[in-house]
Amino acid sequence: MSVIIYISGTEMQVVCGSGTGRKAKIKKCYVVPTPEGSVINGTVMDPDNFIPFVKSFFIGNKLPTNDVSLVVNSSKIAGKQIDLPEMKKDKTLEYIAREFADMDRDVNDVVCAYTPLKGSKEANVTRIYAENVTKAFLGDYIDIFKEAGIKLKGIYSSEGVLIKLVEMTAAQIRRTFVVQVADGNLLSSVVWVEGQFYYFNSQRCFQNVGTAEYFEECSRTIDQIGQFMKASQVTAPIESIYVGGMEKSNAEYYIGRLNENAGGTVIDTFDTGLGRGLPPGTDIQSVLMAVCGLMGREENNNLLKSYEKPAERRDNVTKFRVVLVLAVFILMLAGLIVSLKFKYDAQKKLEALREYNESPAMMVQLMDYEYYSQEVVTAENRRNTLKRMEEAFLTYPALTTPIYKELEKTAKGYVEIEVQSFDADAGQTNFTVSAREVEDVNRFIADLMKSEAFMKVEYTGYSYDESDGIWDVHVSCVMRENVGRGEH
Repeated sequence: MSVIIYISGTEMQVVCGSGTGRKAKIKKCYVVPTPEGSVINGTVMDPDNFIPFVKSFFIGNKLPTNDVSLVVNSSKIAGKQIDLPEMKKDKTLEYIAREFADMDRDVNDVVCAYTPLKGSKEANVTRIYAENVTKAFLGDYIDIFKEAGIKLKGIYSSEGVLIKLVEMTAAQIRRTFVVQVADGNLLSSVVWVEGQFYYFNSQRCFQNVGTAEYFEECSRTIDQIGQFMKASQVTAPIESIYVGGMEKSNAEYYIGRLNENAGGTVIDTFDTGLGRGLPPGTDIQSVLMAVCGLMGREENNNLLKSYEKPAERRDNVTKFRVVLVLAVFILMLAGLIVSLKFKYDAQKKLEALREYNESPAMMVQLMDYEYYSQEVVTAENRRNTLKRMEEAFLTYPALTTPIYKELEKTAKGYVEIEVQSFDADAGQTNFTVSAREVEDVNRFIADLMKSEAFMKVEYTGYSYDESDGIWDVHVSCVMRENVGRGEH
């Protein structure tokens, strides 16, 4: 029987069951408050109180300690969707590490894992949800549970197992939908578009759970997702919105709020048959994230599998190394004796050659040769360097006045643009498009894509200023090679 522990903040969810995937059977469920202040944002801040708490919980409930997996909800675990060529697991992990290089984490001090996803339409392309975390973060959890008498079999992020569970359940019956899962003041949203994973977001709600203001804040995220999809030119309508993680009365109230503006969208509780595997009388929503860990765990998204710790030295290994060192020493001693004989014979030949090479006439010729050879090499290096500099310089795009005017001309009359930065190395310019209507932004981007000056145009984010009613959409454009050269 496997034990899954979910840790995020003030409560710890625990489920006991067997199997993985859609055939999982759950035998026991627990929701217990953690010691006050001991866990913040998925990080154990007070091990002295947390360790006895976990140890006492396992002993008191007679839970097995040899098959325990941990699911952690923490912002310290970074995640992103990546489309990459099909490759072996080791190569995939190397690829993921490079994708997270901008986080300024030491590549030797991080652990990567990934959740394979279905739905990629391109041949030989794999879609994954990749994750990255420091070894120190995982090492702390390993040590904490080891001290509590528990050996962890796996460590998973809440994002990875939630996305996998959605793929195995809701994605089997819907193509474009949203799943929202609440965990206290945390609200996670998973978006599927046309049968493919599209977007994950986790945010903290600032209103008290259960208040009208809290549900208003939750419903605003649905509006924001809809606006973002529209700004990203996603035309498929949202078929369903699934609500999970809330207690029954809160879920019923929130579903009612969503139904007021649902249109043709189906609003339902996120269960999809999961509750049938629970003991009678147990609320699936109270342990939903722990259930995600039981059903959504795989070898590839197990961070512990990628965690490498220095191996302990064993006595038999030490003995083998001692014998090996002695054998090498004997061989080296024999080689030394043979080499001394060769050295003696070579020394005589060396002395004769040295007398010839150090003669005055030979030294003068050598100095002349070295001088003129160095002059030739220096001149050739300078010529090649100047040529390469010229060729490289001409390939860089330039954000010249005509290019900037083309942006203003395309935007004139319906949107405003503000250039934020230009990266000559990457040929990339970043700017903000401001408009009162999302359709004006879409129209500007569509016109911009027709320009021969840009090789790639994409959104990098958006925000909405409620006081002014202005949409600010961040756009990144990659300019084509040589664009702007020769223009003034």
